This record gives sequence, C-alpha cells and structure tokens, in this order.
Amino acid sequence: MKHEPDANPVVFWGCLVVGGAITLYGLHGLVPALQGITSRQFLQWFVGADLTNDLIVAPAACVTGAVIARLVPASARPQVRAGIFATAIVIAIAWAPLHAYGHATAPGNSSVEPLNYATAVPTVLVAVWALAAGWLTISVLQRRSILRRNSPR
Repeated sequence: MKHEPDANPVVFWGCLVVGGAITLYGLHGLVPALQGITSRQFLQWFVGADLTNDLIVAPAACVTGAVIARLVPASARPQVRAGIFATAIVIAIAWAPLHAYGHATAPGNSSVEPLNYATAVPTVLVAVWALAAGWLTISVLQRRSILRRNSPR
C-alpha cells in the first residue's frame, strides 16, 4: 500500500513559519516578565502547567466530548460544544479574579479587581448559553422549513 502525503508542503512550511513567529513573539513578551523570578520557580510553574493540562484538562475535555456524543442529539452538538467551550474560557479567564489572587500582593489597589466578578461571570455565562440556545432554535427552525419545502404535498 502506497502512502500519499496528507498535506501540501507549502501549507506545512507556511504554518511552521507563522507558528514559529507567534512563539518568538510570545517568548519576547515572556522573558522581560520574568524579572524577579528564579529559573527554578519558572520551571516549577511550567512543569506544573504542563502536568495540569495533560492530567486534568485534556482528560476532562475527552470525557466532556464523550458525554456530549452520548447524551446530546447530533443536531444540537455544535451549539452545546460551543456553549461548553465558551464556558470553559470564561471560567479560565475569571478564575484569578474570582479567587481574589491579586489582593494579597496589592492591598488597597482598587484596580486589581475593578469589577464584581461574582455577578459578572454568571451574567456572561447566561449570555453565552442564551446565544447557544438561540443558535439551536434558529437551526431547528431552518431544518423544519427545509423539510416542509422538500416534502411532497
């Protein structure tokens, strides 16, 4: 059996160049931000973040996908996936402010947590799921309309 290459080499090398540039840009911002942090502290954080991703985040994503595939009808999966993905992003971004991590290092600085995250996060999540429900409703109505047009009278 002959194996054909899956991708165009131009696409591969183009993506490699773009990805490399993004990585260099990230490192350019990371290195100055490490002032006052020892190599050991950074390495502990880096390894910890990697292990957290590999042992918690990735398996949770796999289990979530399996549960969605098992419980959610195929026609509603894109909307549910989008809602769960957006929920995960909102919670990841809001995690530090919800736990007031910045207050210990900057007491009295009101700009550390300028919003009431205890009410803002649930509000954003309600908006996310309202959008997902609206998208699902529109999809169902479009499908019904197409079925009515194509059905014999």
